[in-house]
Amino acid sequence: MPNVAVAFVTLTAVWCVAALTAQVWAARGGGRRDYSRPQGKPARGVLYNFTYAMLPWNKETARQHPGKLAVGVLLHVGVFWTLASVALLVLATDTGRSALAWGRPALAAGFLAGVYLLLRRSASPELRAMSAPDDYLAAGATCGLLAVALAASMAGSLEIVLLWYTGALLAYLPLGKLRHAVFFFVARADYGRRLGYRGVYPPAVGHE
Repeated sequence: MPNVAVAFVTLTAVWCVAALTAQVWAARGGGRRDYSRPQGKPARGVLYNFTYAMLPWNKETARQHPGKLAVGVLLHVGVFWTLASVALLVLATDTGRSALAWGRPALAAGFLAGVYLLLRRSASPELRAMSAPDDYLAAGATCGLLAVALAASMAGSLEIVLLWYTGALLAYLPLGKLRHAVFFFVARADYGRRLGYRGVYPPAVGHE
């Protein structure tokens, strides 16, 4: 891999991690202090919130809209595969190339899923009303990442384009909606901890 492209994606990755770490640190401990007596164990609440509570049939929106759930899963699998492949391109070029090639079906499916979600957002009056410009920017940037990764999986000469694009995306990630890739887990851990402390999570048998 060209040294300049590798240096760029490495520096933007460092910036991304540092910026998100600072944001998570600044957001810690939000809300009122809980003076109630502990009724359960916070760690158990966090574990429950990342396991049983995340199963599709335990989430009303996922249970009632399996097609939309599948589209979202395809999109995220494609994105995660792309980022893993880019990391491998930097660390072990041949392995990264193999990962891109093997992941071509996932990249294609993820790209189509992303385009569908972007078009759906644009076509739906309800979604347009609640969408900010950054929603479209984040969705478009994600589709672009998958498109470049798919192209690079078929033409090795485009691998450098994938590196530059990923670097630019990492530079933007802490500044916009895409930061939810980290804050989803932070928020879920936080309210799992709080509900675990209160004894709400995990719920008693028969009340799940």
